Amino acid sequence: MAVATNVDNIDMGTTVWMIASTALVFLMIPGLGYFYSGMVRSKNALSLVFLCMMALAVVTLQWVIWGYSLALSETATNPFIGNLKHWLFLDVSYKPHPNAPTVPGIVYAIYQCMFAALTPGLAIGGAAERIRVMPTIIYTFIWTTLVYDPIAYWVWAPNGWLFKLGVLDFAGGCAVETASGFAALAFYFVLGKRRGFGEEKWQPHNYLNIILGFSFLFFGWLGFNAGAASLASGRAGIAFMTTVVASATAGLVWVALAFRTEHKFSSFHFCSGAVAGMVCVTPAASYVSTWAALPMGVIAGICCYYAIGLNLRLGIDDCIDVFAVHGVGGLLGVFLTGIFANKSVIELDGTVSAGGLINGNGRQLYIQLAALAASAGWSFVVSFIVLKVMNYFPIFRFRVDPDAEEHGLDFTELGEAGYSFMREIAEIHASPPSTRSSIRSFQETTSLKDPKKDMPVIKESVSSGLLTAATTPTTPSVH
Repeated sequence: MAVATNVDNIDMGTTVWMIASTALVFLMIPGLGYFYSGMVRSKNALSLVFLCMMALAVVTLQWVIWGYSLALSETATNPFIGNLKHWLFLDVSYKPHPNAPTVPGIVYAIYQCMFAALTPGLAIGGAAERIRVMPTIIYTFIWTTLVYDPIAYWVWAPNGWLFKLGVLDFAGGCAVETASGFAALAFYFVLGKRRGFGEEKWQPHNYLNIILGFSFLFFGWLGFNAGAASLASGRAGIAFMTTVVASATAGLVWVALAFRTEHKFSSFHFCSGAVAGMVCVTPAASYVSTWAALPMGVIAGICCYYAIGLNLRLGIDDCIDVFAVHGVGGLLGVFLTGIFANKSVIELDGTVSAGGLINGNGRQLYIQLAALAASAGWSFVVSFIVLKVMNYFPIFRFRVDPDAEEHGLDFTELGEAGYSFMREIAEIHASPPSTRSSIRSFQETTSLKDPKKDMPVIKESVSSGLLTAATTPTTPSVH
């Protein structure tokens, strides 16, 4: 239920906490880039960090131009999309938004901007290692306008149809997790598989990047889930605790499941499971008791782990498991919120609620299912249409050509290298033959030349995760 706003209700403690949480969520964006970069081959690592940071820049401008007004306008009367009252952030200043009645409106607006900026970065991971940068930048602006903003309006705006229906989605199970997961699936159906998918065995090239990125994600997620919760009532503390418990539980479950088949412990599996746990608990973070994060973590760990295996059996190239973790995890989280939402927790700050199934409110499950169907369906269909229409025009074609995919996006799209020795390889092969012959001791570069672009072709050694130079570009290393 929307709350009347009054500048006299602004609380400095809550305001400072939301500003701090905004900074925490910001850290998730480069963290996501590093997390993704470690999971792909080294020749594509830098491009993913770059695309995540570009999403931050593009969405920030979109949010100021019209995104905030379309997604969270408190004066729009229709149930599907906001108006343009706040375009260019007009009248966004000290007066609080109904969703955050104790902080200035401008603080709430920039806090929500970080959510919007993170979401397309999540979806882009589904097209990793084969996507052009320029069309992706344009798509990010369009996707945020046509997909993220409407779903956010439905769920969080005072007159959104799901908000009025009574959906429980505290921090983005629909607009962030489910929307990004199904947008990533749309990327697969438009772009297709990576070259060599199903024929070569790839593994992450940098596990330290994965752990570093996960650490930033975990740190930022505490602000993501707890930032908008009431400090005085203790709901922010509950959101903190449920996030930590669900993440830890899902991470341990995932490691145990992987150990059954691989007979080794894996940092990568732990990080993936922990992220799945946080995804699942996001819509419930401040609606459930701490104990409920345990079963939610277990369910997320099991279901998302097997969703990855199902993708592989179906031949779906979900490159960074965006759909399996964020799409499936988001669906689970929104549904399980309808089961575990606790009336006594929600009402700590005066919010009126009937709770979920554990309070005897079975109707809440139907509302949550409606939210799932609407957000997943809208995200997939609209994403697919936008991708198809843009892909029709050669200038906006999303997929890189085969040579560029072989060389790696860092070189072909950015002209840069994520690692110094990779830059040295590129410089060596751009140099005259006399200079090149004097440095043949650098063994990874011997006999390495592309007949069309004179660029290095970088391959991954699947047994060690180290870079090796391929003397025959068309014959990748297979393990």
